[in-house]
Amino acid sequence: MTSSPTSAISASLTPEYDALWHKLHPLQHEMIITGVGRRVYPLLEYQFSGMNPDKMYTTSVHFEYVDDKKLRFCKGKYVESVSQEKKEAPRKVQHKSGAKLGSKWMASPVNFEDVRISNRKTREEEDSSTVHLHAQHRYLPVLTITEEGGSNYEIRLPHTVFITATLYHIDEVNKIKTDSNEYAKSNRGGRRRLRAVESSATSPPTKKSRKETLVQEETFPEASVPVVPNSIPNPPVIDPALLSTLPFPSAGLFTQTPNSSTIPTVQVVPPANPLNAFSSIPWLNPVNNPYLLAAMGLQFPTISFPYLPSTPYSPLTPTSSISPDSQPTQPEDPVKTAVIDKVIKEEVDI
Repeated sequence: MTSSPTSAISASLTPEYDALWHKLHPLQHEMIITGVGRRVYPLLEYQFSGMNPDKMYTTSVHFEYVDDKKLRFCKGKYVESVSQEKKEAPRKVQHKSGAKLGSKWMASPVNFEDVRISNRKTREEEDSSTVHLHAQHRYLPVLTITEEGGSNYEIRLPHTVFITATLYHIDEVNKIKTDSNEYAKSNRGGRRRLRAVESSATSPPTKKSRKETLVQEETFPEASVPVVPNSIPNPPVIDPALLSTLPFPSAGLFTQTPNSSTIPTVQVVPPANPLNAFSSIPWLNPVNNPYLLAAMGLQFPTISFPYLPSTPYSPLTPTSSISPDSQPTQPEDPVKTAVIDKVIKEEVDI
């Protein structure tokens, strides 16, 4: 612990965090910075002494450059180069307690857990407790105690130097911080699993994901109706009693209220021609061309219509006892018969 040589006021880290800073310092302590801002860990938690109990004090912290070097992690170690970053005046973050008596400051440890470090300059404008730091540089936290009347005391602890980085390169540093930080990712994961087990008994069942639903459907397929290709679905069955209550004629039936005993309650209407205008075209009529609809990938039931002649006819009746297979006979010509007999007689005489 070092302090201003002209000051009787001194400050040191609390034993818990001071031991962590001492352990991380020889390992080239890495401190993660992010765009949204990340808390400094181990915490900067101080114990004050030497203050005037009856005077008012304010405290603040800022981070100053240790050197003008930029560090790159290469082949298992940090390599230094000249920094080209524009150096600005460090931003001081006042403690949230404001001004208090010296006795109040020395009564209990004072930490700056609300301080965040970020690699984005605009975050300083959005949050008063966020400090912009350049990545791959060495920084040293500086505690400033301001006494009422204008006297300032700056305290620097050499073992609190750290290197800003966007990810951990040294595994041992990462392990020490993970094991000791209750807000580390591994500890948070354990607490989340514990909360999930405790709340699973009382929480309602969660909605299944689409993937789980598909797996369940494949394991237990539902009974399905076999699909017959190129078939017409059966029409729904309608109760005739329900059709009688409809205010409009239904398909195939005509309902009316009987006003006398001679009028039937239901009159059957003949079905309409399913072929409509196509029946007048021979090659479009499926009766004459049964392969037409099959070529189109459709199968419709065809209704055979009987041939109805325009004029009535009577069945034919046989008028003679001649067999249908025999040839009809013609009346003989006497002149032709005499000529034939004469020719036959002359051939016989010769």
